[in-house]
Amino acid sequence: MAGFWAVNATACVAPYVPPANLGPPRQETSWPAYLGTPRHDVCVAESLNADPRPLWHTGVGRAVRGSPALGESVIVVGVADRVVALVDRATGQALWRARVGGTIHGGPLLDGDRIYVATEATPDARVYALRLRDGQTVWSTRTEGIVAPLALDGDTLYAATETGTVLRLETEAGKVIWRRRLGGGARAAPIPSAEGVIVATTADTVYLLERATGQVRGRLPTPGAVIAAPALDGTRLYAATTAGRMLAIELPALSVAWDLPAGDAVFGAPVVAHDTVYVLARNGTLWLVPKDRPSEARSYALGITATAGPMPVASGVLVASVSGEVLLVDRRSGAILWRIELDGPIEQPPLVRDRQLVIVAGRGDIQAYR
Repeated sequence: MAGFWAVNATACVAPYVPPANLGPPRQETSWPAYLGTPRHDVCVAESLNADPRPLWHTGVGRAVRGSPALGESVIVVGVADRVVALVDRATGQALWRARVGGTIHGGPLLDGDRIYVATEATPDARVYALRLRDGQTVWSTRTEGIVAPLALDGDTLYAATETGTVLRLETEAGKVIWRRRLGGGARAAPIPSAEGVIVATTADTVYLLERATGQVRGRLPTPGAVIAAPALDGTRLYAATTAGRMLAIELPALSVAWDLPAGDAVFGAPVVAHDTVYVLARNGTLWLVPKDRPSEARSYALGITATAGPMPVASGVLVASVSGEVLLVDRRSGAILWRIELDGPIEQPPLVRDRQLVIVAGRGDIQAYR
């Protein structure tokens, strides 16, 4: 069994060929969690033009998998062709493509001079650290298949597998510190918190694990599976389920502060921004729930079908549909302020940085607007 979890930086990976174009040595802004922050509110202060225009469009492969990681000058994406791609954020130029040993599902993380990414079980499940400059493998650790995004906490990575094993790895060389088998696999990213590591499983259960040992501190049955990362706001967790429930969960007790119906299944991640929780149901209903006054929740029916979560920005709330629409919704009235129509499904929330709107479509296209 020790060999199964061994660190191996060369096995099952194609020989390294230096890229024609290099990325920057590092990025000062870290992207340590799915959607950038534990609250998923990375874009809440970002402004958008009233009528965004196409800036650039690039194709990176057959399909982008998971949410991209945004740095100050680059975009990092995982591609279904078993590739990690680095794109210049100003021009859309592909700087390099690094091949990995399995299919990527959960998207990458970015920290300083490194990129972290995990792969599914077929053909070779691993967690990778890649060098930002050129995509070279720093280390890789063999695991079970991973479809959930990773989570980074300082010098520690957390990963949760399809078969229900949670791992803590150190970032220096990829050594596994502990692993803990839970009931049910994971599709949502683990969430490090001051109270422990939170893991939601497809067996309709949320677990709280000790950070140091992985021991289970508590568990909470949920009404349906949580398949997208809950949002963490201090000692409270906000989650949504495939059975169409929106939950506020107190930590470390794992007690439910409130439980509201969403009207349909929720497949995308909630966002907690300022004093409001944002949730987008599959049937296109956008929910705005005051986190301390859930009885005052508002909802807007947008007439779309959505699997991506919402993304609040300064001027409204961005939402995207499986048919390729991106809408900016007024948070006070629910009015659609503008609409962009793209080709192909959009499965991850649009992102904004420095007034640049970045949209990843399901067919491997990345589009930027300003």
